[in-house]
Order: sequence, then C-alpha cells, then structure tokens
Amino acid sequence: MSPGQLDRLARSRRGLAAARHLADGGFAAEAISRAYFAAFYAAEACLRALGQGRSKHSAVLSAFNELVVRPGEIAPDVGRILRSLFELRNDADYGSPDVPAERAASAIADAEQFVAAAETWLATRSLDPGIRG
Repeated sequence: MSPGQLDRLARSRRGLAAARHLADGGFAAEAISRAYFAAFYAAEACLRALGQGRSKHSAVLSAFNELVVRPGEIAPDVGRILRSLFELRNDADYGSPDVPAERAASAIADAEQFVAAAETWLATRSLDPGIRG
C-alpha cells in the first residue's frame, strides 16, 4: 500500500477510536461525525488505490460507489453504509443536538464494518501482483 493509503487508514482507525471515546462520554452527535469520517477516510484510501481522488465528500461517495461497489469489489450493503453515515453525520452536525446514544453506537458499528471491508479490499489488492495500487 502507498503512504497515502496507509495515512488514510490510520486516520480511519483514529476516527473509530475517537468515535468510541466520544460516545462513551455522552457526545453522541460528535461520535457519529467521527464515525462517518472514519469511513470516509477508508473510502479515500480505496480510491487512491485506483489512482483516483476527489475533493468533495459527495464526489468521494459517488466515485466509491461507481468504482468499487458497482464492479462488485465490495458488497452493495457495505457500500450503502458510507451514504448512510454521510446522511447521519449531516443530521448530527446540522440537525437537532439531541442524538440518542443508540444511534451513535449503531453508526460506530457500521463504520467499523465499512473500514474493515475497505482494509480487506486494500490488502487483497496489494497481495495480487497483477493489480497496481
């Protein structure tokens, strides 16, 4: 894996840890935001493996779906997690400040699933000598 991909995965892991810490401290909305960013950075790592990059969140989500999910590289249900977390994050950041702790716990679990799938996909790509990235 490239240094840029490793950086994004490290950010993903830190984001998951921060999300757990925030949720444990009663900061559910902030935990959801960190959970989303953990998944977002993992998606960016996947795009970098394909030689792609995007500057807007919506563009990363779209490119991830088009270049990783649609070709069958990652399961569609895992791909949907990224969009769901994006929407949850928008609600948490810009909607009501009262977010149930259960919603944060669910978002963190989803982000963990997404990051794990992205890491597996990236590891598989780096082990296959016929695939550049």
